[in-house]
Order: sequence, then C-alpha cells, then structure tokens
Amino acid sequence: MKEAFGKLEQYHLLKKDPLVRQHLPHTTNYSKEQLDCFAQAHPVVFIKHNTSGQGRGVYRLAREEGAFYSLKGYSLQGEKIDQSMTLADVHKTLQPFERFGRTRPYIIQEGINSVTTDGQHVNIRVHVQRMDGQAIVGGMYGSTAHEENGITNMRRGADAMPMQRLLSRYLNVKPDEQQSILKQLSAVSISAANLIAHQYDCRECGVDLGLDKELKPFIFEVNITPGIGGFNKMDKRVWKQIIENRKKMSTSL
Repeated sequence: MKEAFGKLEQYHLLKKDPLVRQHLPHTTNYSKEQLDCFAQAHPVVFIKHNTSGQGRGVYRLAREEGAFYSLKGYSLQGEKIDQSMTLADVHKTLQPFERFGRTRPYIIQEGINSVTTDGQHVNIRVHVQRMDGQAIVGGMYGSTAHEENGITNMRRGADAMPMQRLLSRYLNVKPDEQQSILKQLSAVSISAANLIAHQYDCRECGVDLGLDKELKPFIFEVNITPGIGGFNKMDKRVWKQIIENRKKMSTSL
C-alpha cells in the first residue's frame, strides 16, 4: 500500500512545473487566520482534510448575507453537513478539539467555479498510466453533482459521462473547440502525473480537474491510488482498455 500523499504536499510539488503551476487554485494549510483571509478573498472556498478520500472531510464554504457563510459537505465520518454560520462557528465545527491541543490537518483552497450552464458542479477525471516509460491518458470522463456542496465524488452520487456529452450538452462547447480543451486537459494531466511519478513510485494516477468560466482547466488534486469504477459506468470499453494497460504494465516490471 502506498503511503498517504497529503494534499498540501502534493500542491507544493505540482507548483514546481511551470505549466502545471498555471492550472492550480491557490491552496494553503488551514488555520483560523487563513480561513478569514480566504473567505474575504474568494466568494467560494473548499476546505479539505489533508489525507482523507472518497469525499469525506470536504466542505464548500460560500458567502451569504452579513457575517454568515454557508458550509456544505461531509464530515470525516461521512455525515452530511449543511448549515449557515459565522466564520468563528465554522472554525469550531472543523476543529472541535482545538481547546485540548488537538487539531485536524485541513487545507484550504480557492474555489473554482466549475459548473454546467444550469449550475451543476463539474469534475473531470483523467486517468494517466505509464506505458514503456511514457505517460499516456488511459481514459477521461466528466461528472456532475446535483447537490450544492460541489462535491463531485462518485461515492457521493455524482453522474459519470463521456467528455463529448459533458462538453456538448452541459457546457455548450462547440465541436470545433472541444478538441482544444481535451488536449489541454491531457497535457496538464500528463505533466502533473510525471511530477508525481518522479516523487512517488506510482505507475498510474487519477487527476481531478475542473473548468472555470473561461474553460481553463484547474487541477483539484491527484490520486495515486485511483479507482476506475467511473469508467466502468461511463464506457466499459475504456474500462477494459485500462485493465489491459495494467496487465501490460505488470508484465514489464
């Protein structure tokens, strides 16, 4: 089993590449001071547990009227959170044991408004595999979340779909522009995967990205133990190809 790869450690590693750096939302270690700073600087921010997965310990914080903010997401135990509160109460919710000297390792990240034309949150998973020493895109799909918390994890009810369907039907991207976006997604994901591979012994990874209102890709995070269930739901042919690639990778060890 691979060691836990912290999201903040990952962010600082990815920043080293000039191309990838342009596609990263501002991210830093969570603190009460940074919570105040990010909440003032951005209309939406995401707060994530540094090492959790499957959508646990991920929250979307958005401004409301006055001194109140909307906090939506899932606790580390998987419980749904949907409350309106002040920043002081947000901090108490995230760090309930701080007064005992125990704090949870969260990061705080600039929110990228990656949404469909009707407001559903969008995530793109690019599965990168290393074949004969070269990184290739084994598969790519889009997903949308129906809930307002912006968490597009498949375990939290997100719908997987082919990229052509996401771009055409949900983002209204013209056919002649789609190829350019797909190339950008592939190039950024491969560059990120190469950085990760040089630091960690991983032969494949899943890159999660969004598209801002200008359709510029932004990397949310990279998973070095990626599941492929979404590809099985989206297109079994792509899922089978990823499996075949894995077999070839194992025989080349």
